[in-house]
Amino acid sequence: MAIAFRPIVRGFLISLCVYYGLLTLSYLVFPPTDYPMWEYVGMVTLLSSSSLAACLMYQSSARSSSKHAMEVYNLVASAITLANIAIHMSLHFQAANLVYYILAMPVFAISCVSMRAMIAGAVVTVATMMVFITIHVPSLLVDYLFLALAASFAATGMATLMRRTLLRAIEARMEADANRGKAETFAAKADALARQTRDQAERDPLTGLANRFSFFNVFGTALASRRTAAQDTILALIDLDGFKPVNDAYGYAVGDQLLGDAGRRILAVVPRRSPVARLGGDEFAILLRRDRLKVSLEEFARRLCASLGEPYIIDNVQANISASVGLVVCDRTDLSIRQLMERGDFALRAAKKTARGEAVMFSARHEKDMLNLGKIDQTLRACPLDTELRVVFQPQYDLEQGQTYGFEALGRWDSPILGPVRPDIFIKAAETTGLIRKITQTLLRKTLDAVSQWPEHLHVSFNLSGHDLMSPVSVSEILDLVKQSGIAPNRIEFEITETAMMADIDQARRSIERIAALGCKLALDDFGAGYSNFSYLHQLPVNKIKIDRSFVTPLLKDASASKIIRTIINLGHSLDLDCVIEGVESKAELDLLREMNARYIQGYIFGRPMESSTVATYLDAEAQTAPTTAPARPATATNASVAKFPVRRR
Repeated sequence: MAIAFRPIVRGFLISLCVYYGLLTLSYLVFPPTDYPMWEYVGMVTLLSSSSLAACLMYQSSARSSSKHAMEVYNLVASAITLANIAIHMSLHFQAANLVYYILAMPVFAISCVSMRAMIAGAVVTVATMMVFITIHVPSLLVDYLFLALAASFAATGMATLMRRTLLRAIEARMEADANRGKAETFAAKADALARQTRDQAERDPLTGLANRFSFFNVFGTALASRRTAAQDTILALIDLDGFKPVNDAYGYAVGDQLLGDAGRRILAVVPRRSPVARLGGDEFAILLRRDRLKVSLEEFARRLCASLGEPYIIDNVQANISASVGLVVCDRTDLSIRQLMERGDFALRAAKKTARGEAVMFSARHEKDMLNLGKIDQTLRACPLDTELRVVFQPQYDLEQGQTYGFEALGRWDSPILGPVRPDIFIKAAETTGLIRKITQTLLRKTLDAVSQWPEHLHVSFNLSGHDLMSPVSVSEILDLVKQSGIAPNRIEFEITETAMMADIDQARRSIERIAALGCKLALDDFGAGYSNFSYLHQLPVNKIKIDRSFVTPLLKDASASKIIRTIINLGHSLDLDCVIEGVESKAELDLLREMNARYIQGYIFGRPMESSTVATYLDAEAQTAPTTAPARPATATNASVAKFPVRRR
């Protein structure tokens, strides 16, 4: 405390010494004409004595290291100040001079060594001021009382903050002084700690590879010399296919070891001194110099994918995954790191979509697709969704009953600027930009408005995005729309895909359970085309599975496709799940599916997607051509339906 407050107290004392010294000098040079002689001599004596006393205490305080001594010096200095103000006010009272008491409070508070001295100084100052006000200007008592209290509280707060700051600084200084004898050891430890901290800041603790921050620094350095090394630099982004199912099935410990093994395999394939980083999750990045590759870039990519695709043996567990790679040549000087990463990510997504487990090089075609996607993104953000989005409905036919039992709602976007935009394109753009939530609400609202005009035995299927399932807020909004529509929830069926649930299966399960609790039905869409995790069929409240059209297209040519469809149909029967087969276009396909005991069909053979205004006409036409009694066999209903709806191809 003495160390902390000595400079403050001494500063207070030297200020008083100079202040009262200057006042004494002014009285001697310019003596006031309206003062009596005895009063003039008394004022000069008081001021000079105050200056001398402050000067002596200033000199004495330099040799003192006691907290008690600092407190005494401060109290004496405060008493001198108050005494001068009080004597001057007693001799020549002026209301304007009361401000000196207000100004004195923060000075006393800041210079006080202890809290008790601070409080005592504030009380004495306020009390003295109130005495003068009571005697001379009692009408201002209340005003000055509140002003004095406010000033005292403000001064106390300022002083408290300053004391804490000073004490922390002094404690740090004392600690440093105490360790001065160990300066060399401390410096060595500090250097080691700095190196460790720097390494931790630049390294991924799980794999030992560079982290995202470090990789971008290296990437920036490479791009800074675009005219030399950067022209031969290739960015490779890697994503492990199937890592999440392994992580979910065997636990995070196995998943962490798998990531470490994958990092070591990457290091074993890339040339020496090639930056390799783990960007996060199961994503890795590499910077390659073409001149350091001993083989062609295509051969290197093939070896990399092959190495990462080899089985992983971890704690007697064999994990089988693959790796998709997106490559981009960093030869354009007008592209930033962010733009190059976007292109690498675009190539990676293309690999995962069309060449899973292989590498895809970013090309001019991808550049064009990115530009188109950017235009779609900007147009979608600016367009009035309620006006430009519409819903069409494709019939779903029941072979056993010989009639349409429902429709699937399909979103369409007719942009005045871009023209008709394919659903898979604008939905992907909406998921990227965060507009999918609003689009889902718009399409669902239009769907429910149309369904409210249908006969009550018809149901509607509506597709949900994975982003909808991951957002509890979005799910709440969807359920609110269903409740507000007045439509029985069991007439509404929400379709979800296996891939939509892979991001967070736990959150997806919670969302699906909320939807099922309302009474809505759930269908697992594109079954067999995704991860084909059969555990979803008994873990989730699914009512229906939809067989993807990719199995129907080769049905007449590929016997294996027929076996797969038959197996899925039998699986649905054994689990008491309805099974809808999509993409049926020909009578030959329909006959073969009927032999497999397929019941629910969706495809062009029964109807293309139609506007809501034509659904009633479609149903009337079906009612007029339907047999007067229910068909004895599904084949009869099927034949009648086929006769009414000729084969229509795309």
